[in-house]
Amino acid sequence: MVNNSFRSLVNAHLRKATALLEHCKLIQQEQGSRLTQDALVESSLFQLHLTLMNFLREIAENYQVGKAENIFCTADLAAALQQIDKQPAELTEIQTSEQEGWLSELKAAYTAVISGESSNKSSAAIQPAGMIQTKQLGNETLNITRAEDWLNKTRELIERQREMMVEC
Repeated sequence: MVNNSFRSLVNAHLRKATALLEHCKLIQQEQGSRLTQDALVESSLFQLHLTLMNFLREIAENYQVGKAENIFCTADLAAALQQIDKQPAELTEIQTSEQEGWLSELKAAYTAVISGESSNKSSAAIQPAGMIQTKQLGNETLNITRAEDWLNKTRELIERQREMMVEC
C-alpha cells in the first residue's frame, strides 16, 4: 500500500471524536450542564465529518488520484476515480450508506448543526413583557447515544475498508 498522508488525519479526528464523547459521558454522569453536553456532542459530529472527508481523501490517495486534497465529498471522489477508470467497492459502500443507511443520518445531523437547525439548540424570542422565552426543541436526532453509534460505525467502516485496500 502507498504511504498515505491522510491516514494520520483520519486517525487523529477519530481520536478527537472519541475524547469528546468520553468527556460528554463524564459530564452526563455528574449531571453537568446540558449546554456543555450538547456542545461536546455537536463537536464530535464535526470531528466525524472531518474523519469521513479525510478518509475519502485517503481512498483517493490509495488509488493514486491526483490532488486528493481537493476531495470533499463522495461525488468528488467518484468523479476523480471515474477519470482514472476505477470504481472501488469502498466508494460503492460509502455511497450506499449515504443514500439509505447510517451515513445519511449522520450527514443530516451534521447539516442540521451547521445550518443552525440543530435539534439541541434553543430558540429565543423577545416577549412583550421584556422576557425572553426559550424553547427546547426535541433531541431525538442528536444525542450522545447516536453520536457514539455513529463513531463506532465510522471506525468499523474505516477499519474494514482499510483491510480491503491492503488486499488489493
